[in-house]
Amino acid sequence: MVNDTNRETPHTRIIEHKHFEFGAQPKIVVTREYPAAWEPGGRALLRRQRCGQRPQQYAEKAAEDKMVLFGGRLGEYQCYDMDKVIASALAFATQELG
Repeated sequence: MVNDTNRETPHTRIIEHKHFEFGAQPKIVVTREYPAAWEPGGRALLRRQRCGQRPQQYAEKAAEDKMVLFGGRLGEYQCYDMDKVIASALAFATQELG
């Protein structure tokens, strides 16, 4: 996986799947991710249609078991910039650890 952050590259990430799928495929599969157009007031989320109720299931699991904590981009199903990830982690740690 390579993250491209320069303005000249239209995609933001490129993935060659054999590196994630143990390399046993008969063909090479490459995926390029393109950013969606952002509009003022918009919010970027990592939620996908196939995830369905997964965020709610994680929240329920965390409520059942106090030894399970979900945080960060994936745990919160949010797409954060790095400064927001750090702020969220600090707030989460303060809440959990006092």
